[in-house]
Amino acid sequence: MKIGNKTTSDIILGTFAMGGGTSWQDTTALDDELIQLMRDAYDLGITGYDTAPVYGTGRSERLLGAAIKDHREDVYISTKVCLNWRNTEGSFEYARDGYQVYRNFNRKSLIQDTYDSLKRLDTDYIDLMIVHRCPPIDCIKEVAETMNELKEKGLIKAVGLSNVGNVSDPIKVLDTYLQYGSLDLIQEKANILDRKNLDLLPYCEKHGIVFQNYGGLVSGALSGNINKEMASWKGDNRSGNRWFKGDNYLIVKDVIDQLTPIANHYDCSVPVLALSWLKAQSPCLSLLVGARRLSSIKDTLKVLDIHLSAEDIEALNEISRDANKRIKED
Repeated sequence: MKIGNKTTSDIILGTFAMGGGTSWQDTTALDDELIQLMRDAYDLGITGYDTAPVYGTGRSERLLGAAIKDHREDVYISTKVCLNWRNTEGSFEYARDGYQVYRNFNRKSLIQDTYDSLKRLDTDYIDLMIVHRCPPIDCIKEVAETMNELKEKGLIKAVGLSNVGNVSDPIKVLDTYLQYGSLDLIQEKANILDRKNLDLLPYCEKHGIVFQNYGGLVSGALSGNINKEMASWKGDNRSGNRWFKGDNYLIVKDVIDQLTPIANHYDCSVPVLALSWLKAQSPCLSLLVGARRLSSIKDTLKVLDIHLSAEDIEALNEISRDANKRIKED
């Protein structure tokens, strides 16, 4: 898929979980293992990697920089700005692992975020810079102009926004941003259990914006290895996930049961089927999938060989619509 002016693999490897810490408490503490995993992914044909400064408070970026240093020109790196732990300027976001993270959209902070990431990644440029939190309307002009400035300097090549679907009027945010700068991608959470952000696909298709989907496997819930105990892990990214607790836990199990015979028909796993359904939603959709095991990456790549029939896509749409009606909000 082409993002900006550069083509990358249709599957993008997300490195959030590789940051570890209390965010992902079952991630290995051995850096060499994760570096090798990223290199193995490259050998399998994955050339796109997504990271962020706050993934492991710098760890994910440093590991990625070490993993791709021998073939930098052949890979596509996206990272993010607006969340940092340098100082207490901006709005408090969260405290974790001894750090306090703040959200800051001003020009000076965004530029410093970029230079900090360049250093950790050990690279001269970033292929795609994503604004990690959707900026409020009154900040968009400054954010867009700062991204334009970074592009003019050659420090970044393309621009994205993340979590636009979380605001009350995402279309207004996108329209406003396009008044001041070009936008290559939005990065949004969507899956068969929570599909509302897919409503942004028509806008992306109209304006030539890539819709990069994350959270397609619901933090691993659709793997079938969902564990109620994860809901009680203090600070873990899955502890606040509504699908790991209460009645929603039963909805997940029910959806997996409904997906299983269709997955068997295509001789694939339930996670591969769920991702294939997402891929079928639009030609502008890019799949961002996290992994910490080589077996998971190999399984995910089977998505590229799955072509769902129109009948099965509609059957999966119906399963998705029904699950969304049954959601119990936090």
